[in-house]
Amino acid sequence: MLSASIFDQIDEFIANKENRHRGHLGFSGIGDDDEYKLWMGFRWCLPSTFGGRMLRLFDLGQRIEEQIVENIRDSGVISIASHDKDGNQFRASFFGGHFAGSCDGLLKGVLPPPEQELVLLLEVKSANDKRFKELVKLQSYEAWSETYRWQIHAYMGALGLTKCMVVVMNKNNSEIYSEVIEYNAAIWERAQEKAERIICSDAPIKDTRRSEKDWRMKNEPDLYKDIYYGRRLPESVNCRNCIHSKPLTESNGAVWLCKKRNHALSLEEQRSGCDKHMWIPELVNADHMPERSTEDATAYRVGIIDFYNGVRPEDGEYYYSSAEMRELSKVQFNAEMMIDAEKIRAEFPGSQIDNMDERKVPF
Repeated sequence: MLSASIFDQIDEFIANKENRHRGHLGFSGIGDDDEYKLWMGFRWCLPSTFGGRMLRLFDLGQRIEEQIVENIRDSGVISIASHDKDGNQFRASFFGGHFAGSCDGLLKGVLPPPEQELVLLLEVKSANDKRFKELVKLQSYEAWSETYRWQIHAYMGALGLTKCMVVVMNKNNSEIYSEVIEYNAAIWERAQEKAERIICSDAPIKDTRRSEKDWRMKNEPDLYKDIYYGRRLPESVNCRNCIHSKPLTESNGAVWLCKKRNHALSLEEQRSGCDKHMWIPELVNADHMPERSTEDATAYRVGIIDFYNGVRPEDGEYYYSSAEMRELSKVQFNAEMMIDAEKIRAEFPGSQIDNMDERKVPF
């Protein structure tokens, strides 16, 4: 076996292991101006675009952050606290735990008297040589990255802090850039408003969706773009993209409720979905007909075909499970294929596609 092949397989293992949707909307991404993407991510609709190599790079960045925290602690030059009494990073959460983040640490002794006892947020990043030189030239962490800017003000606002020390390491030569930044309450206020819109919206926020000509979309994989622009349904049939699910913002622990079963869903249940799944209508590239929809089936129309997503009655035609809807969306709900599918069903009653996640082999 060639050595390159070995590491291709290792990268594939890393991607399969790590590419799982996170359970909450994070402080780290709230600065993104694409609320549509944030909503789609929160509802587990978008595929991960990161392969094993990129995930290893992210892991390296995490290890660099840990090294800097360790260097600060061991040196004793300033005081640092990076974990609480239970060994967890300092964390803050809002809207029932659905909007949350964990910071790198808290510092004391950074500023000269009379502020030497003031507690500062610590935020650590790493960057390649090109990006690091851009930061050094700008001499402004906030101008360097709008997303990072929102992140630090979200942490400061959530933890009641007034200053932050940012530390950025050049991954090429370990050079350090640092800066102390004053808290901006207006950004934290906007971050909360945005988070609430995303968490509480039952449908994607399409007016913020990026144009296909946007440079940020240029290198996205075709699968990502097809799902992002609604040309097909997401790979995974899960509770987050089901019409029956709802995040509870008045409780704790980032709880999701299945309104169909009146049942609080664990993360694993959310990932698995169930046979009662029905797509959020705004995700389906067909005309939604609410007047013909019921609690058990959502009605759609494409051309001359009326069809349903939901439980199939014994004498019903053109009723499809959510997994079948996903497959039909790949051919834009082609009328001929749907007619042919009904003929096959007539010959083989009870047959249907049940694979809830197309990335997984269904046997």
